[in-house]
Amino acid sequence: MNDNKKLAFHIWTQLPGSVRTSILRNVWCGACTAFVAICDYDLSLETGSIVLKGFCGRCGHRVARVIEVITDQPRKAIPCSLRYFIFNIWLNRPGNKKILRQIQMAETKSLYNFARVITKAFGFCFDHCFGYYDRLDHKKECQKAFELFVDIGEEPTCRAAKGVKRVKLAQAFKKVGDKLMFLFDYGDQWEFHVELKDIRLAEKWDLKPVILKKIGKAPLQYPPYKEEFQ
Repeated sequence: MNDNKKLAFHIWTQLPGSVRTSILRNVWCGACTAFVAICDYDLSLETGSIVLKGFCGRCGHRVARVIEVITDQPRKAIPCSLRYFIFNIWLNRPGNKKILRQIQMAETKSLYNFARVITKAFGFCFDHCFGYYDRLDHKKECQKAFELFVDIGEEPTCRAAKGVKRVKLAQAFKKVGDKLMFLFDYGDQWEFHVELKDIRLAEKWDLKPVILKKIGKAPLQYPPYKEEFQ
């Protein structure tokens, strides 16, 4: 994280929480032609103003907002308050050996972004709907659930379901030990166990996800089709 972003983040965090929340919930999206919530945003300082760049929480389109500030503070070392969430994610497939990926994600990332990283870590295409649940045996009885269906206007499979594009990791996982089931592709039913194993304070501002550990070879998402001849 360069000095520019450090200073932008420092100034941003000095704003009252209610002001920051109001700003994040009122960013203009040209595609939706409406004010929306911004997700997966980054901060920078440009000509004395803070610039937020991210994605529309409704449609995923790129959005930005400029906040005018006074920046007469000295450029000194500023502690980074970003937290990294360390997840153990293992694929639940009958008869398979342990297939695990340990992933580091910034707490500010959305569940939608997290799903993209999970599927990529296991070599899958990000091409199906998905959801996170506190149980899969009786989804309709879930107390905690997040589904892409909510964001795209489809009927959710669980009454308690919230969306995935506006919900950040820090909202879905409150403490170390919290677990959710990640269900990808409601047809093939790829089930992943997701557990928050650790929370670490970042040494520098870096939003890029990192795969810390790989155990086991993931199966092919789409095995070669073999015709059966009589």
